[in-house]
Amino acid sequence: MESPELYRRILTGVIGGFALLALLVFGRWVGVFVFTLGLSMGMIYEFSEITLTLPDRAEKRNVLLLMTWFIELINLIARRSEYSLLIVSFLVLFAYYLLTARRHSQAQFPAHMRELMYSLFGLVYLCFIPLYFPLMYESAHGVEWIVLFLFLVFAGDTGAYFAGMRFGKHKLYPTISPKKTVEGAIGGIVSGVVITLFSKLVFFKSLHWSGILFFPIFVGSTAQIGDLCESFLKRSFERKDSGSILPGHGGFLDRFDGVVFSLPVMYACIQLFG
Repeated sequence: MESPELYRRILTGVIGGFALLALLVFGRWVGVFVFTLGLSMGMIYEFSEITLTLPDRAEKRNVLLLMTWFIELINLIARRSEYSLLIVSFLVLFAYYLLTARRHSQAQFPAHMRELMYSLFGLVYLCFIPLYFPLMYESAHGVEWIVLFLFLVFAGDTGAYFAGMRFGKHKLYPTISPKKTVEGAIGGIVSGVVITLFSKLVFFKSLHWSGILFFPIFVGSTAQIGDLCESFLKRSFERKDSGSILPGHGGFLDRFDGVVFSLPVMYACIQLFG
């Protein structure tokens, strides 16, 4: 990567990291809600731009954004309502696509049905999975867990990037992501161990020693799988980046793909080892 691009990547990461940390630490519950809502809506927008292609794509995108806002708000008011919201979302979205099918010719029905499947998948992937953030917040030391989780994923991503640049020789999955290497993946896990150990010694002394090993292995490896899954999505639709809102990183999906994928794993690790 050329130095100007690397500089933009680092600058965006530093500014964004401090802003996110301030939002979570000082905003507490409101900060978690704003972060979860903003993240979901940003990713849903980019996902819609990638997957929806029919002439009514803008309307479908706006419906998904409205549903995301509604789901997050109701979950804020009525805690632990994820399952009910999922069922209602499925029914509402299916009914919407049924009603709008009449504006398409029968030749477009297969594409219209595929976009329904994409929309349902997008809601589960990018709206419902991030609802683990409020669940994590409700745990003991909730803010500390969220901060540790984000540090763990981002440190793993940074460690994988630089380890791959310096030592990368063996391709990890060249069909999907030609630049990722086995050495980079190992470097990401090692970086996660270092950041978790640092967190244990400095600001999260209640973290059990077993977590220093288990958290980076389970969460870090799942985050890397999430990165590959997002690369698979983009390659399937012949896209290089999901967006350009984050200089040096691309879009929300590019930056938070590993976060979303590993979030349920982090929550499970908290229940087991926290």
